[in-house]
Order: sequence, then structure tokens, then C-alpha cells
Amino acid sequence: MLTQERQSMIKNYVDQHDFCRVVDLCKLTQSSESTIRRDLSEMDQLGLLQRVHGGAQAVNRSIRDIAQHIRFTINVEQKRKIARYTVQNFVKPGSYIFLDAGTTVYEMVPFLKEVADLTVVTNSLDTAVELLKEDIPTRVLGGKLKKQTHAIVGEVAIKQLSNLNFTAAFIGANGLSKMGDFTTPDPSEAAIKRQELLQSKQVFVLMDSAKLFDEHFAKFAHVSEVTLITNPLSSDQKNKLPNDLVYEEAD
Repeated sequence: MLTQERQSMIKNYVDQHDFCRVVDLCKLTQSSESTIRRDLSEMDQLGLLQRVHGGAQAVNRSIRDIAQHIRFTINVEQKRKIARYTVQNFVKPGSYIFLDAGTTVYEMVPFLKEVADLTVVTNSLDTAVELLKEDIPTRVLGGKLKKQTHAIVGEVAIKQLSNLNFTAAFIGANGLSKMGDFTTPDPSEAAIKRQELLQSKQVFVLMDSAKLFDEHFAKFAHVSEVTLITNPLSSDQKNKLPNDLVYEEAD
């Protein structure tokens, strides 16, 4: 098993159980104690969990970002389906679009090459590289580059955004609160997302259902301002959604 796959399994297990022992993780991943202890030390440094005597416990996710290499391994198939559905239904030829630093938004790139005459602006280093590989005209915001998410943030980026207008913005989110607010751990990323919204005729939030009702530190949009694109929802999930949420299910 690859290190990233194993650490993703550990992260999901710790979040579900709040606390787990090293021996439990050894059984879960079929790995040695030395391997698990090394993983826990690395993940503690990345802010994914808190290392404690004999095991690990979940951290307060509302104020900490998950490292980018882990985010790229979570719910990948759902993210790709959402991304494909989004491009096929909401990206038109000749558009000026903004792509946020979300990993679901990142998955849009391979499908964008089928859309003619696009101009793309992004604050994501990873997304910019993939856009260049597909030979899609791309502009990247300037500013401060975050280590955890590879997102460009700060006043310089916000000022640049304020001078641009977009046909549509496609934004990632870490959670949707029960009060109807889309949220993210970092206020600096929330500020960028908010400015993206203000500069766009249409705004779409791409988020898989695992993040529903998961509230983080900084809010950037209310459900009344955007359209959510997610994976197919259960009846129970639909019943709990805010009344004024407009959403699309990517099948």
C-alpha cells in the first residue's frame, strides 16, 4: 500500500472514532507498528491529527487545512464526476472563468480542453500547471502562496481580482453549515473566495456530500448566492439541506 493511501485511511478512521490506538491502525492497514508510528508523526506535523501516547486523536478541523497531497486522494471518483458534470453543463465556449484552489475544481481541467476559446484565471498553483499542460490560456494571480493548499492569497491577489470580471467562478469549499454558510478553515482563503463571488455573473460551489453540515472557521458565501454542484444525495441528506439552496446532482 502506498504511503498516501495508508495515511488517507488513517485520517478517515481517526476522524470517525476521535481516538485510535496504534494497534488498531496496524490491523486496519496491515502495517507494522514502526510504519504506523512514522505515519502518525508525519501526519501530526501536517496538522491531520494529534499524536498522543499509544495512538492518535482527531484535531479541530475547523481551523486547520488538510495538506494538499492528502486532499488529492480523498473521494477522487466523486470529485471527477462532479467536475465532468460541471464542465459539460455550465462552461460555455468563449467564457472568462475563475478556477478556485479546490481539489474538485482542479479535476475540471481535463474536461475543459473540449471547450473552445476559454480564458481561465486561477489562484491555484496545481491547477495552473495542469491548465498549461492542456494548452488552455491561463492567468495566475500574484500574492502569497500557502504551503498547505498551494493557493495564492492576500491583498495583492484580492486587488487583482477586483479589477476582473468573470462569466462564472467555480469554487471549492470545506463544508456547508446547517445555517447555510459555505466555509473554509483559513480566513485568507475565505477572503479570496468572497472576492471571486463578487466578480462573477454566476457562481458554482463544487463540493462532495461528505462535507455537508461540516462547519469550519471562516465563511465566504451563503447558499442564496451560489449554486452547489455535488454528487447524488440520499433522501435524508436532501431533507436536511437549507431551504433556499439551489443544487445540482452530478450522476
